[in-house]
Amino acid sequence: MSGPMGDLSPRTLGHIRTAVTLAVLALLLVFGVNRGLKAVSEPFPESVDPPICTDQKLVSGDVLRPSQLVVSVINAGKRTGLAGSTLKDLEDQGFVRGRTSTITNADVKTVEIWTTDGKSAATRLVAGYLSGKVKVVQREDASEGITVVVGDQFTGVRGGQKQIALKENLTICAPPDLA
Repeated sequence: MSGPMGDLSPRTLGHIRTAVTLAVLALLLVFGVNRGLKAVSEPFPESVDPPICTDQKLVSGDVLRPSQLVVSVINAGKRTGLAGSTLKDLEDQGFVRGRTSTITNADVKTVEIWTTDGKSAATRLVAGYLSGKVKVVQREDASEGITVVVGDQFTGVRGGQKQIALKENLTICAPPDLA
């Protein structure tokens, strides 16, 4: 056989073809290993917790119910488990579970509601379920939803209004499945 490869036997051509195939496969293997190592050595993307609630606009005449409000509870006292038990009691009344936490630098004796929108209908609805005199504190650093802060003298959750008819437009932080 004569041509660009000269006079090579079929056996020699088979060896050359095998060598070329192995070389191509070796290059693919090196490329794949390199890509795999890069992928494994890159840091994982940071996970972002989904929001506990999303804004929902309500208009005058709408009805606001506990099931539309996410409530988080902060323990500002020394009673262990106070935030968790208070949140559980609020859940039992129909409110949606937010987060619990503890702080040590707040001077709350009984109960406060920290909110960015003052004495709104949502704040009044939650306050109606809290025993004792509830102080509403407007704070720009309040968390999502309604934040209840309980102190050592907080006496607990009671039954409240099942709904409030809105007399003004209101934006609430509702559970994501309601928004």
